[in-house]
Amino acid sequence: MAEQPNPQPQVEREVAVEPQQQEEAKRAPKLRYLDFVHVAAAQAAVCLAGLYGLAKDHAGPLRPGVDAVESTVKSVVGPVYYRFHGVPLDVLAFVDRKVDDTVHEMDKHLPGALKAASAQAYAVARGIPEVARELAAEAQQSGVKGAARAALAKVQPVAKDMYGRVEPVARDLYVRYEPAAEHLAVSTWRTLNGLPVFPQVAQIAVPTAAYWAEKYNKVIASAAEQGYTGAKYLPAIPTERIAKVFASPEAEPLADTQ
Repeated sequence: MAEQPNPQPQVEREVAVEPQQQEEAKRAPKLRYLDFVHVAAAQAAVCLAGLYGLAKDHAGPLRPGVDAVESTVKSVVGPVYYRFHGVPLDVLAFVDRKVDDTVHEMDKHLPGALKAASAQAYAVARGIPEVARELAAEAQQSGVKGAARAALAKVQPVAKDMYGRVEPVARDLYVRYEPAAEHLAVSTWRTLNGLPVFPQVAQIAVPTAAYWAEKYNKVIASAAEQGYTGAKYLPAIPTERIAKVFASPEAEPLADTQ
């Protein structure tokens, strides 16, 4: 009776592969900012593979043709894949390093409040997949309205805190640059009024813009009164101040002074 081959070497080869895979995983570039892209790509690949397997299982009489095409694609694409499969991750790592350099450069110039708000927003963004799973479970249990309430409960504290940090910095920047912006706007208005046809166009466009600005102000004011939290953080258009600035003698259209 012939002796059965010993399967032990095969097991040893399989076991020996695991440290090699672990070593390759250690050598793979680590992403600090764009790791979610890598995870999303892996999840998309798993979903597509699952859909493909499901479609192939239900191919019916077309299954032999699908298997033949799959075999051909593997024989052609396989060598190319094994040669370039690491390139996308390397490119992503390169972009990730550039993002890191940009973040460090911006960190030197941004005010402290904006940096704190940015860090908090980044932390929230990294937790989005877990939040999405929680909201999906909430939607299954209590419907869309329950999921919306849960989402508002999660977002509202973060939005309030970020607004409280950023708003003083934004107000300070606004106070500093508002006079220069007004002066530039008035000068531009006077220059444009010296061009042909512009005064006639302005007579049509300005009332329309004023109408929609007033409409916008009423909508956000009404939404804030009804308790919509997001409306509280939307700035109103200062229509009265704009009218006052452009109604000053300095801002009178050149076409009217001729």
